[in-house]
Formats: sequence, structure tokens, C-alpha cells
Amino acid sequence: MMNEPTQKQLDALQRLSDFTQEVEQMNATEYYLALDLELNNAEDGSTPNPPIIQVGVAIGTWDHYMENSIITRKWYFDPKEKIFPFITKLTGITDDDVKYNSVDYHVFAEEFGELVNQYKPFVNPVTWGGGDSVELKSLMNEKGIHFPFFGHRWIDVKTWYVLKLLANTKRPAGGLKSAMATYKMKFVGTPHRADDDAHNTLRLFFNIIDRQSRMYRLIDDAKEL
Repeated sequence: MMNEPTQKQLDALQRLSDFTQEVEQMNATEYYLALDLELNNAEDGSTPNPPIIQVGVAIGTWDHYMENSIITRKWYFDPKEKIFPFITKLTGITDDDVKYNSVDYHVFAEEFGELVNQYKPFVNPVTWGGGDSVELKSLMNEKGIHFPFFGHRWIDVKTWYVLKLLANTKRPAGGLKSAMATYKMKFVGTPHRADDDAHNTLRLFFNIIDRQSRMYRLIDDAKEL
């Protein structure tokens, strides 16, 4: 026969419930932007300064994540060179994609700015790996385009995933899709497409935030029992 829970245990469970609601409310009002770039690079990675050929973003809150309604956008850039067959095979991006769908850099900056100004996401982008925001800002600066977005840092979900593997004495390897599988999540869309990668990066971000928040609260409550 099971013992009735103590009042302290009931109070701890209530605090956990209250905390979960607070996390959901916080994320419901805070927008985050995930950023991903696709580059035209040789298979051996030997291309010096490979140009950006696709930019993808995903914007949303906790509610967007829960409701499967995260907002995504993508833009193509014309690198003025042939797309490597390896990149076409990896991303699905073809010469015709960039020829017929590319936008001027000024148009991109204007549309990106409208998106950021509309939703006002957290200043640092969510990324899978680091450096995408620096690379994009560098390109805009090179083109002489005002691009006052992003902070000096980024929220790297890949580092969180590597930490999880190391903490479980596992080899830190694998891409975004396999990382999501370890969290029992399915990759939505096509891997290595900038908008789909950004979308799934943001989904994984919210999933990990939720898991970590619950874990820390459980630890705090366990100390009080």
C-alpha cells in the first residue's frame, strides 16, 4: 500500500506545476530567431571564403513551437559561379534556383529588417554551430549595406547537444537530424535547406529549454524533500 504524499511533496509538485506555467508564459511573449546559411563549398572544404547561396530564418515563441506554427523565410543569393554538384546533392539547391530565385542583397536586408522589426526577437540568434550571424553581417558590410541586427554572440544549440553527449560519456558527433533523434524529435522538412534547418534548430532549442527547466526545478525541489 502506497503512503499518502506529504504536504512538502504536494507543495513541491505544485511549485513544479507553477514553474511550468511560468516557462510557457515567458516563451509565449519572447520571440527567438534561428538563423542558418548554406554555402557553395567544394566537397573537401577547400573553397576559400565560400559564398552564401541561401539564408534561412525561423521566428517564433514557445506557443508557436507547441502549435507547430513557427514562421520561416528563405532567400537565395547568386554567387556568380556554378553551384558545386556536391552542394546540389547535399542541399538540393541548383543553378536554376539561384538564377531564377535570387534576390538583391539590398532587398534581402530590407525584408529581413521588416521581419525583425515586426517580431522583435531576442538579440542573439539561435544557431546550429557558430558564426553564421558574423558571416552574414560581414557580407552585408562588404556590400556596403546597413545591417544593424544580431548581438556579438549567438545561442549555439549544437554546443548544448555536445554537452549532453559528453555528460553521458558518448562521442560528440552527428548533425542536427541525429541530434533531434536523441531528443525523440523528428526533423521536419529537408536537411541542409536553410529554412528547414533554421526551423528545426528553433524547435530543438525550445525542447532543450523545456527539458532543462524541468530538470533544474526537480533538483531544487528534491533538495527540499
